[in-house]
Amino acid sequence: LLHPFWYAGSFAIGVAAGLASDKVSLGFVAETEKQVERHLDSHLARLPETDQRSRAIIERMRADEQAHGELARRAGGVELPSPVKFAMQMASRVMTGTARWL
Repeated sequence: LLHPFWYAGSFAIGVAAGLASDKVSLGFVAETEKQVERHLDSHLARLPETDQRSRAIIERMRADEQAHGELARRAGGVELPSPVKFAMQMASRVMTGTARWL
């Protein structure tokens, strides 16, 4: 239901980051991957130790996110300012909270 809005918002943010510079765009990718990694960590913390199948899937996803973020950093991604990181976290909370509510 919300996919078109999230896609449009993500696209707009990506365009803005790309217009700023390649380094900012890559920094945005790196920060996004870092935040997704933390989100996956929270899922791992809630999963029972006995659910090895789900844990393996999430751990693989986490490893992929780490690799993407590292690749973006090595390609020249810059560290984003704290207010931008905070805005990204708030946008993520709105999205996940809305998805839970619906």
